[in-house]
Amino acid sequence: MLKALGVSEDLAHTSIRFGLGRFSTEEEVEYAVRRTAQAVEKLREMSPLYEMAREGIDIKAIQWPGD
Repeated sequence: MLKALGVSEDLAHTSIRFGLGRFSTEEEVEYAVRRTAQAVEKLREMSPLYEMAREGIDIKAIQWPGD
């Protein structure tokens, strides 16, 4: 769906989609936000690419073996 809106493939693959309805409670939304933030923090800790990007390295410019 994001690609249909013109979002690049790279960005679409790093996106999370949430659905809210009129019956979603504030507590459910707050829970989802907390859990998402925890998961993102854990994934960033595990990712050497995240550290490289934070240091200003252009990840797309890296020549990976086999490319």
